[in-house]
Amino acid sequence: MTAKINNPYLLLARNILVAIGTGSLIAYTNFHVETGYWAMSIIALSSFLIGFLEPRRGWILALIQASIVICFYYLKPIKPISEDLAMFTSHIAVAQSLVFSFVAGALRRLYLKK
Repeated sequence: MTAKINNPYLLLARNILVAIGTGSLIAYTNFHVETGYWAMSIIALSSFLIGFLEPRRGWILALIQASIVICFYYLKPIKPISEDLAMFTSHIAVAQSLVFSFVAGALRRLYLKK
């Protein structure tokens, strides 16, 4: 059984940790895929998750997620399989995170309105 968090700041802190984790997952997969489909799917699913978890402030989580991905790309702690694909997926992750987070937040607000 899970406990319900009533404090909005604790809920935001938990969701920030989720955004950091998904951002790290995206950054790792951007460097380890040979096609862009897996990377784009991971970006879409994780951004939809953080937008659904935080319908009002999902854009904050999307920016945290995108900043982790971009920082990981520019620091390059590991060598990517495809340099061009890593650059493309890392930079497209910014826009895709914001869009999917916004869409998921709007769907969650509609769901909660019922």
